[in-house]
Amino acid sequence: MDYTRHLAQFAAQLRYSDLPPSVIEKAKEIALHAWGVQLAGSTLPWSKAAYRYVRGQGGVPQSTVVNYGLKTSAVNAAFANGTFGHSFEMDDNHAATGIKGGCAVVPAVLAVGEQQLSTGKEFILAMVVAYEVMIRIGLSVTPALMGRGRQPTGSCGPLGAATATGKLFRFDEKTMLHAISVAAAHSAGLLESPATGRGDLKRIYGGMAASSGVRSALLAGEGLTGPESMLEGKLGFCHAFGDTSNLAALTAGLGTEWQILRVHYKIYAQDGYIQPMTEALDRIMKQHSFRPEDIEEVRAGCSRHAHDQVVGVIREPRDLTSAQFSANFSLALFLVKGGAGFQEYTEESLIDPRIIDLGRKIHTYVDEEIEQEWQKTKPRGARVTVRLTSGKTYTECIPMLRSMTAEDVNEKFRRLATVAIGTEQCERLVTMGRNLDAVRDVSSLVPLLSASPCLKD
Repeated sequence: MDYTRHLAQFAAQLRYSDLPPSVIEKAKEIALHAWGVQLAGSTLPWSKAAYRYVRGQGGVPQSTVVNYGLKTSAVNAAFANGTFGHSFEMDDNHAATGIKGGCAVVPAVLAVGEQQLSTGKEFILAMVVAYEVMIRIGLSVTPALMGRGRQPTGSCGPLGAATATGKLFRFDEKTMLHAISVAAAHSAGLLESPATGRGDLKRIYGGMAASSGVRSALLAGEGLTGPESMLEGKLGFCHAFGDTSNLAALTAGLGTEWQILRVHYKIYAQDGYIQPMTEALDRIMKQHSFRPEDIEEVRAGCSRHAHDQVVGVIREPRDLTSAQFSANFSLALFLVKGGAGFQEYTEESLIDPRIIDLGRKIHTYVDEEIEQEWQKTKPRGARVTVRLTSGKTYTECIPMLRSMTAEDVNEKFRRLATVAIGTEQCERLVTMGRNLDAVRDVSSLVPLLSASPCLKD
């Protein structure tokens, strides 16, 4: 089967009227969520480095960098905003593939949508086709992709961003195919960062994906072509990154089973495999009264994949990146601070002796029941046991990540967005985001995503 062509045809031909109401609402919510993450993330040191880089590049003033208000090229704006969106482990996530689409797709759509004066409905449609193409490509190479050290967002994100950009440019099937093909060659992002917990490199993977996708579509629009079998070919994307490529996943349920509906949002500012551990610990703390100093030991069980590749690797984090990928540190942080969000993961927490000492009492292991479920459907579950010095023991099992309600997402957006913008501006964004389908010109959203001049640098 010509899978690349089939996906390109779907992306080029899908109309807004084809979208179920639930899919439209999900796309609007993902966009709102992504903007909150971008605004808070824009204030972090590595994000400021990306901003300074983009500012130094100059470029045709086509699109806006959120918070800072800088006008630059669509490619550069997508890079900056994508970096902001992936800067602090607060992304949306597709659990089965590990793809964080919001930091790749939303910045690309905003950058090009602002340039093209796209409508809110065009914005939504571009997001949906991007998520459907991107996630199916991820499913076709899971779990081999990560087994080969490839980071899912950096690897698959460019294809989503290219598809979204092509949709906004109204590409026909042929040009859309070439945009996807070119984007596949832009695949990047390695798990050595963050697995080692060294350096800030992982923070820019979203920006790399967003900007690469926009660039790929622009090149295809200018006539650059790529192989028509770039996904399924013997030397194509799926065979390069999948041991036994599940090519059928590329089109299974296309147009009827909407993968975007399986996207969830991170509750805590930490790696996705640590999230259910923290959720289990939160339940235990709400049901039983004890202090951190009463704890003798905490054992956190998960799948082998999660344990060997993420949660059991980093025991003594040296910076915030490694802290957010360290299960024992993150659980200790939650126990001591009562939270594990943007406000709790700080440089001060890294050297807090209470967190460090408690972290040494927390151990991860492979839970066989969780592992069996992982082998079936790839849920991100965890089992946590807390043993106190009194001898009392409490256990909680989270079979899969909790879904956030619409109001949960609104509140998360408010907490994050107000790091950079005012409360009134924040509420206007919530209203416009939730009613994105009624927006006549996406560029009208942009002023709401920029802080006042006194807050920019």
